[in-house]
Amino acid sequence: MIRQGLITRYKSGATCFAAVVLLICFSKIPLLAAEPISVSEPASEQRVFSVRARLQVSGQIETASQPTAATDQKAASEKSVGLKLKVDGKFSFLERRLPAGGKDADAFRALRRYQLAEADITIDGQKTVNQLPGNARQIVAEGTNTGIRVWSPDTRMSYLATELLKSPGDSLALATLLPTTPVEQGSSWEPPYWTLPMLTGIEAVSKSDLKCEVGKIDEQYVVIKVSGGVEGATLGAFANITIEGQIAWDRKAGHIRQAKITQTEKRTVGAVSPGMNVTATVYVDRQISGVKGGLTDSAIDAIPISPEADQLALGFSCPWNLTFTCDRDWHVFHQTKDVAVLRYLRNGSLIAQCNVSPVPQAVAGSHTSEPQFQSDIRTALGSQFRKIEKAEQIPTTDGRWLYRVTATGVARNVPMHWFYYLCAAPDGRQVAFVYAVESKLVDQFGGQDIAQVRSLQFLPAAPLAAARP
Repeated sequence: MIRQGLITRYKSGATCFAAVVLLICFSKIPLLAAEPISVSEPASEQRVFSVRARLQVSGQIETASQPTAATDQKAASEKSVGLKLKVDGKFSFLERRLPAGGKDADAFRALRRYQLAEADITIDGQKTVNQLPGNARQIVAEGTNTGIRVWSPDTRMSYLATELLKSPGDSLALATLLPTTPVEQGSSWEPPYWTLPMLTGIEAVSKSDLKCEVGKIDEQYVVIKVSGGVEGATLGAFANITIEGQIAWDRKAGHIRQAKITQTEKRTVGAVSPGMNVTATVYVDRQISGVKGGLTDSAIDAIPISPEADQLALGFSCPWNLTFTCDRDWHVFHQTKDVAVLRYLRNGSLIAQCNVSPVPQAVAGSHTSEPQFQSDIRTALGSQFRKIEKAEQIPTTDGRWLYRVTATGVARNVPMHWFYYLCAAPDGRQVAFVYAVESKLVDQFGGQDIAQVRSLQFLPAAPLAAARP
């Protein structure tokens, strides 16, 4: 169960050709004395680039012990388990810059068309594969002060898909390392303060240092050395990240041609993320594409400067043939065939936990009775239970039966609210949602529960296998 839950925790991404990158970055071509050279890629760049990347990660992750009930929000951080991690990720996509959405990190936007995005993830010997769904191949990538944000103009993305596309050395983020003035042999500069957070996903920086310098200039390339580090918080956990690498700028074509970036991260166990002691190396190959691949002027014009909230919402699919939506402050903490655990963070603080689990199927057109559901709640909460504050049926328009119970009590000497939902499909399939929130945080929680449960959809039930004669 621990291993399966970890599959959703790690950033993954990226294709193949490390040797080619090393050939460019480390080739022994004589250095040239030259006039200062402009090395930049403006937001107005209209060319379509073919990008390939390969991500290789190794190290160890440390996960909090898994919760046994919705009340274990804090207890899960008290024990941890260390597991070996290995990731081999591949990316291949076409990319074209979008108009700037603002200043600094907001100026870096691109429309992408993925041909390949998958990662083989091995945790403590157990291998799984995360792949980008076929209906989410067109992706908008946008720079923010906390990393690269991705969303699809065609479909609602899943949590796993967004995690897959997060990678050190993202081709869009690499452009932030380029100098703003012409350079020559030995030139050095410090990229803007927002560059490291955009590169690494750090949300709250306490200390940072990043330096770029021209390592060499030859007839074809300007090779830029990158080194630095950042300390701060991400997803409520403390992280220390160092970066080292090289970028090869193609002088004739006028763009970043290849790069190798190595990122080493040490992160404490957080409320929604595992602890880490890992090294990730990404190799990027970037060429001008001979085809647009759908990245036409009309496709560019169709992308809004600021996406709607619905476009940023994530779809979460459970293994019990149902799906619901949630905003990006919800994170998958743990998932098995029996339960899915999500946690809600705001500004790095844990606000709530949601447990979703199947309930035994009822006869078509019926459901577990209200008294039985309330009795089950009392049993589940045990000595923590104090009172049922409210019980109500929530109207629906699609034939679902939706029942909500608000209970209060005390867990680990902390006053708590629990919002229990029983959802039944017309065919008798049932699922329960349990939201655990400290009473003092109910206002901050802001009714996330009802919005999430209302979005629930029971997908068509899988057909039963025919009986053998």
